[in-house]
Amino acid sequence: MHRWIWKLLEVTQEFTPAFAHHCLGACERQHRTLNERLTVHVLKEKSWETEIHSVTFSMNSSVNSSIDFSPFEIVFGKRPKFPVFGAHFNLNDIHPNMQKYFSDLKDRLNIIWEMIVQNAKVSGEKMEENANFKLNELKLSIGDYVYLQRTLTGQGRKFQPLYDGPFVVNIIPSPHLIKLRDLSGKRKLKSPVHINRLKLAHIRAPDPQNYLVQVPQQNPVSTSSDSDSESSQHEINTEQDIQLQNDNPTPLRRTSRVVQKPIRYRDENFLSEISSCDGAQEKIKRILAKKPHGSSFLYLVQLIGEPAQNAKWKPLSKLPPKAQELIIARPPPLV
Repeated sequence: MHRWIWKLLEVTQEFTPAFAHHCLGACERQHRTLNERLTVHVLKEKSWETEIHSVTFSMNSSVNSSIDFSPFEIVFGKRPKFPVFGAHFNLNDIHPNMQKYFSDLKDRLNIIWEMIVQNAKVSGEKMEENANFKLNELKLSIGDYVYLQRTLTGQGRKFQPLYDGPFVVNIIPSPHLIKLRDLSGKRKLKSPVHINRLKLAHIRAPDPQNYLVQVPQQNPVSTSSDSDSESSQHEINTEQDIQLQNDNPTPLRRTSRVVQKPIRYRDENFLSEISSCDGAQEKIKRILAKKPHGSSFLYLVQLIGEPAQNAKWKPLSKLPPKAQELIIARPPPLV
């Protein structure tokens, strides 16, 4: 009976592989929305059996952004009446000619279905365009190093590595399927993998020391016959020396690190001329106040690394040039 109804309504059955939820996105999306909306009521200690009717009605009356119609309107050809409008029944709403009513309903549904097909096509093209714009196409060739994305299972999946490898591209049977080979030979990858599971691996040379050996420059070849024999013998000796250097390369010297002070301690303008007994110079942090001293002023100076209670009075001649400029630009308060 069900198969006869499906055939009458032109309903086709499509099969998808197991554990591939992305192949059935429309159905899985509906299940996710239904689960999210029922969770709110279950957390309020309500029975989901009583709330599922209102949730399904809200889902069927919501307009889909891709086709611009709600599921209720696609089936019945009109917008749903919500309980807010009232549940009264009027006999005048009954169509006098039911044959004309069904004919108009059929024409209205055909128009809605044609618009749905056009909107779905435009929405699909726009989605495909956005996906292709963000897609970083991976171009591989035989001999490239790649990482293989793993399928995480079991407990502690958040702490497991996402990729495994590196592997070497062995055969490319199609633009989407890649056959890999393990460098260590411990793992055999018989079936090819999809290119979406691969990521390019940048592998450095195993021993770059040989490439850093300085090659001695060869002397220019002279035009005379005597110099030709000498130069050829010199070239042979030079090639032997290079071969010996490649076999026994000289150890590379590591660069020594130059330790520098922070930038705030490199500014000598804030270093006062007064030195302590151990030879360390004093660095001024700020000028707190000034007071008259004869015909000039004394300035209360706080040093870096000292609290304000240990500030010292110093004349203007004992201050560095930058501190003197700061006094002229922003005079401290007079006490």
